[in-house]
Amino acid sequence: MRIFQVLFVVAAASTAAFCSPGGVLEKVTKIQVDPTVVEHPENVDSSLAGDLVRYNLRAAVKDAHFDEGDSPVRAHFVLEKFSSEGGVKKLTGLGTGRSTKTVDGKLIIQDPSGKELANVQIHVHGSVAFAQAQGDEAQGRHATSDFEQRLLKEIEMLK
Repeated sequence: MRIFQVLFVVAAASTAAFCSPGGVLEKVTKIQVDPTVVEHPENVDSSLAGDLVRYNLRAAVKDAHFDEGDSPVRAHFVLEKFSSEGGVKKLTGLGTGRSTKTVDGKLIIQDPSGKELANVQIHVHGSVAFAQAQGDEAQGRHATSDFEQRLLKEIEMLK
């Protein structure tokens, strides 16, 4: 009987830890998006990849209803692989560039001391978009690419 009681207490404590409400971003209102880190440039087939990834991360932060700018909570993406298929379509700040890409890396969220609050592995094979926003569209805007949608999903899960 005593062993059963001990096991029950351990199981209840474990369940409470995993089911506790709120995530690492629960009380956060603003996130600073730092530049993309490219660990192995030989695995990245575009000089624009770092900027493109950061653009999508900034958009996902806004889509998740966070302010984006100077903040003690920081986010960045560690880009491990970026490759295009079927040729790269033109990427400009004034239009939309979409092509099928493979993006591998990690979404990193850090506290003010630099401690990792989250480290999420992400693999996307699909569209990556780069388009200039029309004003402040965070409220009514929807993710414009597969990559941005995946980033948004992961950020939402951290709330």
